[in-house]
Amino acid sequence: MKNRDVEKLIRKIFLLALPFLLWPLIEVLVLPMNFFTFRIWETISVNKMRVMSGPFYPNMHMKMEEEGELAPHTPFAEKRVVEWYTDEYGYRNRDSKCDVLLIGDSNITGAKLSQEETLAEVLERQIGKDVYSFAPATINRFLATDRFQEAPPELVIVSSIERRIPELQPVGANGIGSKVRNLTGNIINSSPALTWMAVTADRISKLGLYRKTLANIERSFGKKEYISYSNEFFIEGEVANRAYSEEEINYLADVLEGYKKALEERGIEFIFMPIPNKENIYYQLLPSKKKPDFLPRLMAELHEREVKVVDLQSNFEELYQNKNVSLYPADDAHWNHVAVEVAADLVSSQLQGDAPPKKDANFFVKYSDQKRMQK
Repeated sequence: MKNRDVEKLIRKIFLLALPFLLWPLIEVLVLPMNFFTFRIWETISVNKMRVMSGPFYPNMHMKMEEEGELAPHTPFAEKRVVEWYTDEYGYRNRDSKCDVLLIGDSNITGAKLSQEETLAEVLERQIGKDVYSFAPATINRFLATDRFQEAPPELVIVSSIERRIPELQPVGANGIGSKVRNLTGNIINSSPALTWMAVTADRISKLGLYRKTLANIERSFGKKEYISYSNEFFIEGEVANRAYSEEEINYLADVLEGYKKALEERGIEFIFMPIPNKENIYYQLLPSKKKPDFLPRLMAELHEREVKVVDLQSNFEELYQNKNVSLYPADDAHWNHVAVEVAADLVSSQLQGDAPPKKDANFFVKYSDQKRMQK
């Protein structure tokens, strides 16, 4: 009798748990991949399966209407249709050809940008060479990736958003982890079945309905905090423009000079491209109105050490302060496609030894018209 009661209890518990067990499978096998997400980034980014070679699912092509990461599902969200492609390694490229390689963060990947607006594609059109976006990634991941050892690029451009520069690791840091990731990634990429299994397992781990429900609850109870001034949203606010000591500047210059030396040993040219924080260029909107000096000081030290640098800081300041050109979406901390065009112009002209071309007034008028249409 007792055994029968236990069996009934187990059956009831199983039936009660069944919907929770089946729902992740329904999300993966029945619902569209982006059913619970507001950006392609969250839709195809690798969540748990960090043994895959890239940060995104490989061989993807998606298009959807997105909102900025700082104010999604609010009246301030700026909706925009974007298109994504990822290559067989899970990076945001249409193919894997590479003469020039871009290493960086989500700005290089192109958050809230359509494929043709990413720096890799804009620069590729300008210089007539194959430009590969290796992002998000690090110099150590690049050095541990065997495909780049077999066919190294001519030039590596390492980029970082200003707030992440202090986190740049010296050459050799996490070398074992990068090599293991390269090995496991190659094994998974070698088999379509293994790739499907890895992607499917990762999609199950995301628990889309649970995460979206939790975010909605937090938003309803006002637990989600936004840093906003003059209807512009910021990721860090005043903290982003903190002061840096001389020791910190010298340490970071040592790290970046180490990148240059490591690449020179392999016959590869190196350029560093720091991307100013939104708080940096829009500092007059912040309560303190304090202008940061971190990037100018770091770039000056790098010039002293003959490390090539792309100066976005002064060019962005000129456009925003003197021409009132928006360089970041109001609801996002990443650069917009105008900023990408400026960066591509500067890199292209630096490679060719020319002065960067000036954008005529029609370019900025066209951008303003597009922005109004998106709203």
